[in-house]
Amino acid sequence: MGNPVVWKDCKFLFATADPADISSGLSVLVDHEKILKVAPYEALVKQYGETAASWDVVDCSHKLVMPGLVDGHNHLCNTHMNLSRIFGINYDNIAEHMFTTIHDPYGWMTEECLYDISFLSALNAIKHGATTIENSTILPDTAFRAMQDAGCRGILAPQMATSFRLENDDLNWKQMLDRTERCIRDYHDPTHGMSVAVHIHDQWDTLEEVMLRGMAMAQKYDTKYVTHFWEFSDARDRADRQFASEGGAFLHYLNKGLINERCVFFHGSVLRESEIDRLAATGASVIHNPEINGTNCGNCAYIPYMLDAGVNVGVGSDYGSLDVMTSMKLSLLVHNIMPRAKKGLAPHQSFHLATLGGAKAYGLEDMIGSVEPGKRADLISIDLAQATHLAPMAASAIAYGPEILFFLFIRGCAGTETCDTMVDGRFLRRDGRFLLTDEPAAMEKANYWFEKFLPDLAKRRADGGHFARQIHPDYLCESDVDLEALLSK
Repeated sequence: MGNPVVWKDCKFLFATADPADISSGLSVLVDHEKILKVAPYEALVKQYGETAASWDVVDCSHKLVMPGLVDGHNHLCNTHMNLSRIFGINYDNIAEHMFTTIHDPYGWMTEECLYDISFLSALNAIKHGATTIENSTILPDTAFRAMQDAGCRGILAPQMATSFRLENDDLNWKQMLDRTERCIRDYHDPTHGMSVAVHIHDQWDTLEEVMLRGMAMAQKYDTKYVTHFWEFSDARDRADRQFASEGGAFLHYLNKGLINERCVFFHGSVLRESEIDRLAATGASVIHNPEINGTNCGNCAYIPYMLDAGVNVGVGSDYGSLDVMTSMKLSLLVHNIMPRAKKGLAPHQSFHLATLGGAKAYGLEDMIGSVEPGKRADLISIDLAQATHLAPMAASAIAYGPEILFFLFIRGCAGTETCDTMVDGRFLRRDGRFLLTDEPAAMEKANYWFEKFLPDLAKRRADGGHFARQIHPDYLCESDVDLEALLSK
């Protein structure tokens, strides 16, 4: 680390999601990896005296400064899967959809390919304000390197399932559990920028004994248990029929101990009100993914009800080519038009989802998610002199109703790029440019794989093959299969 850095004279500082904490004219002093103090610049100079002459000064007199955003759910390696939609998607049979448009493209990837695409996707997330990124992924060692090289704070989530295997990652269920445990031992170090979560891909493609062993592992290492949960109506309805004698799938998993305070559920798009009430009592978190839900399955999580019930909610982008700025805007808009009794989020609530809500989901709320002394220096700025789409951001509004500034920012923030980005006191971007990497070169490498993907996939399918294979049907109960026999398949 070099000299202390001062983010000087912020035109606006969104320190937290509380409108009362919006300020104009304050400065943020960073020393090493932490925020040291927030105060007027003159007061900082007076307090620290001659040492102020050595500070690295960032002129923020025309900038909006805020905590780095938390992308609570992403698959950094899946950007190319946007192309697989060309072969058609059937959301009425989610298991078939996942095999043809998700698992097959996953199985096509080499380690080099996964690194190049994941690295580019991490740059995209950082460029659009995310400093912390959850990454649900195959080939987790390669994914870890991509995240480390990009410089973000990460939550690495090695994917586990039992109903299928990939050509490039052909592990049985026991080997997957062993690999996840090794990743936790090797990489899980939240204070130094990387957490590792136990990741069950979904309830319908993973046998329950593996889920239970995964939960036991999360408890053993005091880490998070993350999974896609009720993203599609077809998945929920089939699971409810499977466990009808127990009152439905939600109650089954709740009674099995698979819904608790350690859980982070991606999507929750078709959770019912009674299930949300029970979820709130457990302390589990939900990551809302409005853009991918709108484009993929037409479902939308009942976020206003969840927040009123006390569920902690974060927000995510889900795909590497999307961004959490856009997800934050959509979280503000879509709930105004959903045909439900509870409508709309306040602008500060949308901001909370992308900051402290996501941080709390992963147990990082004491480190990140707000601009406060003692917290990690994960900061971003937006150059308002260039951001015509955010006008009119007027400092005089603070005296009359600061919530309007959250509204103006979030209504217009989709696709917004940062001017400066700092993680743990280290600049990743400054004056609108990456400092540690060559973005055009990263794009060129990823484009090679994007061009190669469709011809390779089309040829394999024309030959009657796939890059993934089924091990057992989805929606199986433990009594339907010999778990040990699956090890040799």
